[in-house]
Amino acid sequence: MIGAEAYLWLQHMLESVPGGILEDPAVDYLAEKVDQMDAAALLQAMALLQERLHKLEPDGDEHLRITRDFRILLPDRFDMEIRLRPLVKTVFLLFLRHPEGIRFTDLRDYRNELMDLYMGITRRGDREQVAESIDHLIDPRDNSIHEKASNLAAALSRYFPPDRLHAYTLTGKAGTPKRIRLDRNLVEWEQ
Repeated sequence: MIGAEAYLWLQHMLESVPGGILEDPAVDYLAEKVDQMDAAALLQAMALLQERLHKLEPDGDEHLRITRDFRILLPDRFDMEIRLRPLVKTVFLLFLRHPEGIRFTDLRDYRNELMDLYMGITRRGDREQVAESIDHLIDPRDNSIHEKASNLAAALSRYFPPDRLHAYTLTGKAGTPKRIRLDRNLVEWEQ
């Protein structure tokens, strides 16, 4: 029975490896080795693997690297990419660029910057459609920015534990500038 339990544990540990560090052939190789181990060797291997995987978990806020093509990477996790929908990513990057924060009611002042970011991120070639999406986003009568902020928090919760999520999401009381609290020394923008 210990072999089956160990195998299930190993499978769970391999699935939790960040950023696809282990490719399918490596997983197959490990599964084959597990089948050949006795219980004592398997327990020892499990302890070693757990120790090494634990070292992959950063202790504090993580670095972000923003590539020229606006991919958001986690260098502390072997360049795992944070995947966001284009307009949500546009909002995230705008607020990363402005550590002082931005009031949602003042977003119209950032229309050109939002347009440039969104055009660089989206696959849409139609500038009119991009402008329409941005106009909805910056319209104070529209709920679009609140939806994008909520979608951002939900998406980022897949990448960061609850105790660290607040550093990456938009925070701020009603009527005050919203900001991302992450220390900008942890953010690298590729030129």
